[in-house]
Parts: sequence; C-alpha cells; structure tokens
Amino acid sequence: MERKTWSYELPPAGAPDVGVEQYQVAGPGAESWKATALLERGDELYVAAAPSGFALRRHLVAIPWSAVERVDHDELTIHVRGLEDAVELDPTRAVENEPAEARRVTELPPELVGPQPTGDVAGPRDRLRLFGALGAAALGFVTLMGVVAVISESTTPWRFVLLVVPGVLLVLALVLSIAAWKRPYAPSLGARRGVGRRPL
Repeated sequence: MERKTWSYELPPAGAPDVGVEQYQVAGPGAESWKATALLERGDELYVAAAPSGFALRRHLVAIPWSAVERVDHDELTIHVRGLEDAVELDPTRAVENEPAEARRVTELPPELVGPQPTGDVAGPRDRLRLFGALGAAALGFVTLMGVVAVISESTTPWRFVLLVVPGVLLVLALVLSIAAWKRPYAPSLGARRGVGRRPL
C-alpha cells in the first residue's frame, strides 16, 4: 500500500464524534476496522480508518469515498468494496485543530448522505451479549472455586468431571466477549422509539 506524506487533520483528543467518526468499517481486508475521521483533500473525500483494538504501531489508511459501497446509519457501519485504492497515512503528519492538506469534515455533503433511515436510529451501546459475557465469566469463576473446594475434599474418581461446568461457562464468556468486541454498536432502545439521531 502506497504511503502518502500529506498532512491530515484528526479529531482533537476528547472531542465528541461527528459524522461517520467511530463507525465500523466492513469489507474485504477491513474486518474490525473503525473510521477515525472523514477527510477532504482537494476534490477528493476519504475515510480515514484504523484497525480496532490495541496496536504497537499506529496504522492509519485513507479509503477513497469512491470505494464506499454504502453507509448503514442504523448499524453505524461503512461498507467498502475493498482497500485496493486505499493509501497509508504517515502518523507523524497528523495534526489537530491546525491547517492541513487533508482537512477534517464534520458534516457530510447533502449529495453524499443519501436517504436517511426512518426506522431504528443507531447509537453506541454495550450489546446484550456483553452483559451475558460478564455474567457467564462471573458465574464461571464462582463455580470454579466451588468445584475446586469439592475436589479438594472429595476422593471419588469422578470429582474432576465437575470441572466441565465452569469450563463451559468460561468458554461461553469468551465467545460472547469476542462477538461483542467485533460488533460493539447496535440500535438502542431509545433509538427504537425515535429518540435522538446522530448528527451528520
């Protein structure tokens, strides 16, 4: 992927997200990515995106808007055709609240917004599966301590079979945690009732 040296503007630390910032980016080669900012350089519009989660080295790419297939505002997801035309951005060229060759766009041009959804309105929230993961993990650890206590006091040969119960609970917690981490956004209850809409 070609690296560009032009400067670009990112949201200031602690600033509220606007437009498509923090939307999930989905598509070939962009699994578990997030949009950092919408950038405009000359007549070109780019989605600045980075992999989600912890990384030793900041990896930020600019995806041309022409590669965007659609924007799902209900799921807070930008669907892209791929990263073939994306370029890598130099982390040392990022600025905040300063002039840059690629400026941060805080509002989508009307011609790019398209029809807005009239049903559920999306909002970031912890999914139900995340709470399920926490509950399964807590129950798994409590059960594990109880099983260990039983095993230490018992001499029957089948006592180790009891480890299956906390094992299943902890595996379930891990699976739910991974699923919640990959899809951290979902329409909220208030959104279903039409309360509040993310500004664009």
